[in-house]
Amino acid sequence: MRANRGLWLCLLSAVLLSTSARAQLVQLTCPGTEATHYEPGVTQTPRTVAFTGQSTLGPCVGLPLGVISASIQVVGSGVLSCSLGSSTFSMRIDWNDGTWSKVEGTSLINARPAGEMVIVLTGKVKEGRFLDATVVRTLTLLQTDLTACWTPEGVTDVAGAVTLTVTKLL
Repeated sequence: MRANRGLWLCLLSAVLLSTSARAQLVQLTCPGTEATHYEPGVTQTPRTVAFTGQSTLGPCVGLPLGVISASIQVVGSGVLSCSLGSSTFSMRIDWNDGTWSKVEGTSLINARPAGEMVIVLTGKVKEGRFLDATVVRTLTLLQTDLTACWTPEGVTDVAGAVTLTVTKLL
C-alpha cells in the first residue's frame, strides 16, 4: 500500500507541474540593444538575404517577476531591400534564470528617411518556456553609412535599440 501511495504522489506531482508549465501567465517587456549582420548586404534592389542577430535585453518588467534579463540569438532569411522586405526567422531567447524559449515567425522591414531600419518580428514560442506565447520584437537599427544602400555591397551591419514583448494571458 505504501508503494502505491508513493506512486500516486509522483503521478500527481507530474500532472500539477506539467499543468502549471503550460498555464504560465507571461506579460513581459524587455528593452535592449541589437547588432544584426546581413549576407549579402541589403541594397535598394530586393534580393534574398540571410541575417543573424544578437540582442542583450534588460531590465525586463512584468510577469513573471523573476525574469529580469535575456539574451537573444536570431537567424533568418528573406527577400529584403533597404526600403522594404519580409523574412522568416528562428530565435532563441536565453532568460536570466537559466530557462530558454525558441520562437519562430516572420518579420517586416520598413526604412525611414533618417537612415534607420524599423523591423518588426512577430512569432510564437514553439519550444521551451512560455510555450505558445506571442512574441513581438521591434528593432530600430541605425545605418552609419547612409550611401551603403546604393553600393553593390549594400548594408551588411547595423545596430540599435530593440524592445521584446512576450504575452500569454490565461
